[in-house]
Amino acid sequence: MGDGNENGGARRRSTRILLRVPLLINSFPEAEEPAWEKVETVTVSRHGGMVRAHETYGVGDTLEIHIREKGRSARARVVWTSSRVTPQGVELGFEILNDQAFWEITFPPDRWTGREQPTQEDP
Repeated sequence: MGDGNENGGARRRSTRILLRVPLLINSFPEAEEPAWEKVETVTVSRHGGMVRAHETYGVGDTLEIHIREKGRSARARVVWTSSRVTPQGVELGFEILNDQAFWEITFPPDRWTGREQPTQEDP
């Protein structure tokens, strides 16, 4: 995901980790005939992730995302797209809008604060 500018001057909200998570993504609201695309994450963070997609999504588009094996879903907004096309598709970064615990993992401490990023609130 982009970090605000091309020179990396802006800070990220949370640390990214390399993790392949099989997802299904689709534009929201769905088209008359939903076109769910199978993708895998390249990186994830507490606030979102990056995938390579063959469908065209623009910055600001809302996505419905589903973790294939778990049946979990959330809405996300495209915040960045690459201009480079690879055989695996176009890289796009998204931020999760409605479920900060979507990934169900504990992220490492942020490099710039040393704070762990909890994925769920304590009961």
